[in-house]
Amino acid sequence: MKNILIPTDFSIAAWNATKYALQLFEATECTFYFLNTYTPELHSNRLMAGTGLNDIQNSTAQLVSEKGLKKIIQQVKKEGKNPLHHYKSISSFSLLIEEVKETVEEYNIDFIIISASGSSENASLFMGRNTVRVINAISNCPVIVIPKDVKVEQPKNIAFIADFSQFYSTEELNTVMAMAQTLKCAVHVVVMHQEEGRMSELQRINQDMIDKSLVAVSHTFHNLKPVDSFSSSLKQFIEQANCQLVLMSNVTNSFINNLCKDFVVKRTVFCLEIPLLIIQEVESNSMVNH
Repeated sequence: MKNILIPTDFSIAAWNATKYALQLFEATECTFYFLNTYTPELHSNRLMAGTGLNDIQNSTAQLVSEKGLKKIIQQVKKEGKNPLHHYKSISSFSLLIEEVKETVEEYNIDFIIISASGSSENASLFMGRNTVRVINAISNCPVIVIPKDVKVEQPKNIAFIADFSQFYSTEELNTVMAMAQTLKCAVHVVVMHQEEGRMSELQRINQDMIDKSLVAVSHTFHNLKPVDSFSSSLKQFIEQANCQLVLMSNVTNSFINNLCKDFVVKRTVFCLEIPLLIIQEVESNSMVNH
């Protein structure tokens, strides 16, 4: 049994992330937790104090949240009808990040699946502020980012963007391995251009470690030669290798680490047409079926 957390703002993008999650784990027994947080604005006019306006606002926001979550569960049950899937809703008067942290701990969440941008984000952004904040704030659970217009399909090939100059923990590599086994995918380990014969001892050690950790699944190594930018080179490789999912480590991959230092990620800086799985410092047993 896997526990999947799906934060939602009831937008089209969030619904697409939900459909992707249901398809991704179609053959896996899961409990999906749909989370919506609400924080009504406090009325600024002091003359309104004591009128109960804030209570009315809170009650209305709670009702909207609960109705929205109920509608989502009704919809997924109607469309999916998957006996392996179970659904629960969490409506909370709280800040999103704090509630996500608490939910991950309380329900032993294996994955967070979130849309790249929600209803309030503009078209120039690949990742909106809430998505970036979740990636940066959650250190014990993998996060899968779903582009707004992604095509819902079962992955056949995974691109694992590796940096041989950084040491990978057993937990990080276990996540890659377990995902490949769960989805029955081949793994394409992609590294930025390395000059032949010029690998350092650390780089060789890391390559051997990755090679050994993926021994139970089909995997290959690829040397990515930058054409224009990392983003454009990666897109080109993804198309050529027919990959449907990209994995990066938020801990050891310097590119994604630097990318998520900003409040948002603009499409001109980085943009993918397929989901991106951010590997965090997960516990070594979090990916094991239970």
